[in-house]
Amino acid sequence: MARCARTECGTWRPDLLVRYSGLGAALDGQWFCSRACLEADARVRLDKPARLSLPSLSMPPLRIGVLLVHQGVITALQLRDALAAQKLSGLRLGAQLRAMGIAEARDVLRGLAAQAGVGYLTSVDPESVREAPGRLSQDAVRALSLVPIESDAELKRLRVACVAPVPRTALGALSELTGWSIEPLLVSDEHFEPLVTAYGRDARGVEQRVEARTVAGIGDAAALVATAAAGRPGVKMAQARFDPYMWVRLESESRVEDVLVAMDRLHGEDACQAAPTLP
Repeated sequence: MARCARTECGTWRPDLLVRYSGLGAALDGQWFCSRACLEADARVRLDKPARLSLPSLSMPPLRIGVLLVHQGVITALQLRDALAAQKLSGLRLGAQLRAMGIAEARDVLRGLAAQAGVGYLTSVDPESVREAPGRLSQDAVRALSLVPIESDAELKRLRVACVAPVPRTALGALSELTGWSIEPLLVSDEHFEPLVTAYGRDARGVEQRVEARTVAGIGDAAALVATAAAGRPGVKMAQARFDPYMWVRLESESRVEDVLVAMDRLHGEDACQAAPTLP
């Protein structure tokens, strides 16, 4: 006998009836007697997203200004002047140093990369990302603040461009939900937006991609999970939280769907985006 996986229900049905009549729906290998039960269970899971467990730094990184002084890019006096000017301008320190002509963009980027312990790129041709390595939707790329720029399917490794500060929870979510190792590379703010805009645009194979669609709230996200599970066999759901979003991935042999839920409105009329993609 098959028992509904939703504890509050507990309905039983004969195994043969479930197996050959397609009665109910399954998610993550668990059988639910109805779409309503599956949707209710999915909603509970979505209401309590697990936070990623990320390794903590053994010691806090040097402030970028102090680091640039240590690297010989600026002097202590120039740093003091820049900090005073920053209070009036509201600019980030790197931008303030550049505005004052004290440091070049490359020097600031190198310092930020050293501070974060990652690599950096002084420029990236937007054309290089148009074929959309990683197969993410453009909406997912914007939410993650990570732009895939190069992939190695054999090694399951993805290089991504990002700006400082490095979005480490987003990196963890991307790695957890794809199973790939992620290598972040810092780029300047002015280079990042053109990459986001170019990602996936007019790419070859674009007919295999499905544009993102918006749903309203956790309830609608749970309904989307139920629709996916009822519509095809073997659907698995994984989720990872990276503030201010929760990323839900629905995967089966034939299709992968991503759902992004805005965490700041998680318990209200929150907004999510669902974007079917290819693995």
